[in-house]
Amino acid sequence: MSDTLYTVESGTSAQVVAKLLRVLLPDARTVLDMTYGSGSFWRGTNADVEVTGIDINPGRAKHVCADFTRLPFADDSFDVAIFDPPYHTDMGRGKASVMGARFGAYPSLDRLYTAVVEGCFEADRVSRLGMIVKVQDYVHSSRLVEMTQWVRDALERPAYQRVDLVRPHKLLDPKWGEQLSAYSNSATFLVYRHGDQRHIRRRRAAALEAAS
Repeated sequence: MSDTLYTVESGTSAQVVAKLLRVLLPDARTVLDMTYGSGSFWRGTNADVEVTGIDINPGRAKHVCADFTRLPFADDSFDVAIFDPPYHTDMGRGKASVMGARFGAYPSLDRLYTAVVEGCFEADRVSRLGMIVKVQDYVHSSRLVEMTQWVRDALERPAYQRVDLVRPHKLLDPKWGEQLSAYSNSATFLVYRHGDQRHIRRRRAAALEAAS
């Protein structure tokens, strides 16, 4: 896989996150992964950062068990905050769901929206340099759910960069019936920087201090 970062990428989330950090947030040394899960952002990665992983599930929390919408950290505790909320809602209508069991789910779109907005506020609060939010636009119950717009509305400022990750094949639930809408086979990474969001050369604080 190329080391060059493109607006549309293929590969794994970890590969894309490593590129985002290297190109857009090269001055970052510490990262808070607010939804660590199975550690998919860091699996086989070459990202040169110190990662603190939290999860609401004690069995999946790498370092701290906590809710990403209410973080137990002070303002500006980390250089970068990153999170990837569950996208699914009311899965299976009370029945077992392959997708819901694998990725987690919220009982309603309203609850999902609230979680994403609160997660954006928390990521903005605890990060010193900026944040990365992974979301997905998709169709649910004949309605287009634009999670990317939720993030923009919550943070009330333009993103520094948008990168879309495309999967060649989508995981399908065998219980799904006739296809009535286009299946989403992509996810979007929205990157925000605090302060000046111009695309300029940046280096790590340690490197700057050594050079001064």
